[in-house]
Amino acid sequence: MLKITVSNEHPGITFRLSGRLVGPWVQELRQCWLMADLDDPAQCRVDLRDVSFIDEAGKQLLSQMSRGGVAIQASGCLMKALVEDLCRPAPPDLVNRDANP
Repeated sequence: MLKITVSNEHPGITFRLSGRLVGPWVQELRQCWLMADLDDPAQCRVDLRDVSFIDEAGKQLLSQMSRGGVAIQASGCLMKALVEDLCRPAPPDLVNRDANP
């Protein structure tokens, strides 16, 4: 189960999550994010300080949100490491690594 609390703050909006970001709750967060009336994605924050687990779909969504300019807050060693990994830029494309110069 996941609880999403939306706080309209000046400036921006914060999604405070409590519980587990898994299964259908990932889509629920996606809908909240897409429905938010944001002029600037950098004004959006996701607070994960009360989240105990994130599945692969949740990680993908948070990564997408981070790439879109959303700030993600976490606490605890494990969750902070997960967020750092999600927010890290994607490695360069290795497909052409073996191409002839």
